[in-house]
This record gives sequence, structure tokens and C-alpha cells, in this order.
Amino acid sequence: MSHILLILAIYQIQQYNNGNTLFKVVWGMDYMTVKEAGEKWGLGIRILALYCAEGRIDGAVKKGNLWLIPVNAARPEDRRRKNNSIKEEKEPVTSKDIYDLYEQNRHEGPWPFESLYENKELFIEIVKHFPYPMHICAPDGTMLLANEAYLKFARISNSERLFKKHNVLLNPNLERWGVKDFVMRAFQGEAVHAYDVKVPYHEIIERLGGDKELVCESLFHNMSALPIRDSNNQLLFVVFIFITSRSYQDREEIRKGKEYIDDHWKEEFDIDKLAGIVHMSRYHYIRLFKQHTGMTPYGYYQNVRLCKLKEMLCDTNLSISQVFDKCGVDYNGNLAKRFKAEFGMTPTQYRAAMTKK
Repeated sequence: MSHILLILAIYQIQQYNNGNTLFKVVWGMDYMTVKEAGEKWGLGIRILALYCAEGRIDGAVKKGNLWLIPVNAARPEDRRRKNNSIKEEKEPVTSKDIYDLYEQNRHEGPWPFESLYENKELFIEIVKHFPYPMHICAPDGTMLLANEAYLKFARISNSERLFKKHNVLLNPNLERWGVKDFVMRAFQGEAVHAYDVKVPYHEIIERLGGDKELVCESLFHNMSALPIRDSNNQLLFVVFIFITSRSYQDREEIRKGKEYIDDHWKEEFDIDKLAGIVHMSRYHYIRLFKQHTGMTPYGYYQNVRLCKLKEMLCDTNLSISQVFDKCGVDYNGNLAKRFKAEFGMTPTQYRAAMTKK
């Protein structure tokens, strides 16, 4: 008998074809679909499906790929919203991510266009989940805010150590790090950009971070500083954004060798000079480098030059011969032949293929 009831219930589910019909299941309980429940309670379909899977809606049953919810079920509590009304007055309600904000508002119609000051909740989510490390400072240099990507980058486990206690302008290391001019121009209200700047990663973590684990990494960043002004053109904030241009996570001798090659790729390759930088014999260093990277230092040097060549070939303002000149490469030399062997086309054919895209 139970098998017959189950078959009848499934049959009734299969008859559903317009998303707007309540299910009368044979054991005497009225059910509604997730879509109907969402319209009734003002919640998104994905959120309700998640609540059903978590067992937060009493009586919800799953038939095939469909969730059925009792018509008289109580509306589940939306955990994305804060329960404490006093706390709501002190700080804005923040959903766990921007997609939840979309789901939260979708039942009300199309997502409306609005400026960010009209939707503080959305603004907070954008800053919080901005994918690159970013921090915002007051005009006097005081750091006011940092997003999650910056906290992760600097290994800051306790943000209280950072906010309103760290002043960028008072950092005594700016000149030694080579960024003093960049920072000073930013706080004078100029939009400033710096490229491929070596990051004093160890010192930043030691100064700001809570995780003192040894860092075996070398980083280079492209940095931007953007002034934010009020309607009277007075400086309100300075926003700093950091995007990794290259990084090395190898053994120290390998990192130093890679950095040197990346910085001097236009020069003739000199294995003796490279080995001298890491204080090793040329033979020992070649063996060590290949052991960790799968290629010799000269092979890495050739790969860097090929990559630079590819990048410059995309610049249609330069002729093919000009690209080779800028790379310090002979157009009729071995690198041009290796280019074809590596990428299956000549530099001229590669330029044509990239231009079509």
C-alpha cells in the first residue's frame, strides 16, 4: 500500500507544469513548490532550497529534483539578517555575499540601478570582496579600512592592530623601499601608478601581521593610489590598490636567480655572474636550478625572452623588426627559430593571429 501511495504522489508531482499549482499529496497534506514558497515568504529559490537541505523547514520533502514544502509551514528565519534591532541601528545589515543580496531582492523585480550611497549594504560587499588587496587612508595618512584580500596578504589575523593605529605617512621605511615619492604624491591628491615594485613582504608581515610563520616568497606589485574628493574638491580619502605582477615561492637561491633574469633579460646571459649572486659555483647552481624548476638557468632566460617577445608582438604600433630590436634579439637568430618551434607559428603569423582576435 505504501508503494502505491508513493507512486501516486510522484505522479501528481509529474503533472505539475506551470509552477503555480499547489500539490495535494494523498496522505492528506497540502504542499507548495519552492517557487510558490519564495513568492509567499519573499525569499529566493536558491536560499529556500538550501534551507530545505539543511532541515530548517519542518515537513519539507524531496521528490526527485523537487522540494515540496507544507502549505502551513512557518517562514524560516533569514540568518543573513541580524536579529538584534539595537545592533541594526549601529551597523548596516550585511549579507554573506553579493549573490545573496541579489537573491534577497530578486523577488521584488529587476535589480534596480542605484548609486552606491543609496545602497550602503552593496557598497560594503563590493569593498569587502574586492579581489585585490586594497586599503583606504585618511588625508593625514591614517589607515581607516582594509579589505579581506589585504588582510590575507599581510597575514593580519586581528584587524584591531591595524585600523586607526597605522599611519602610512609615518612609516620610516618608505624611502628605503623606494615608494616615498609614490606615497607623497598620492597624499597631495594625485592619481599615481607604479609598476613591478618589489614588495618588502617579510617586513610588512613583521610590522602588521599576526602570523609569524616564515615567509618563503618574493613578490612584485603594480600599485595604484587614487584620491577621493568631496564636492568642494577637498581630499577625503586615498585608496591604495595592489596587483601582483610576479611572485616567486622557490628556495632562496632559485628566487634570486629568477628575479635577476627577469630584471636583466635584455642583457647577454652570464651564468658566472648569476652564480656569483647566490654565492655558488656555476656547475652546482645549474644542477640546483634544474632540480627545482625542471630547466637550466639559460632555459629559463630563453623562456622569459620568448614571453616578452610575445607581449610586444601584440603592440601593433611596433613593426616586427622593431619588436625584435626592443627585445635585443636578432630577427634571423636562434630565438626566432625557437619561437616557431615553441608556438607553432612565426612571429609574423603570431602577430596576425592576435590582430584578428
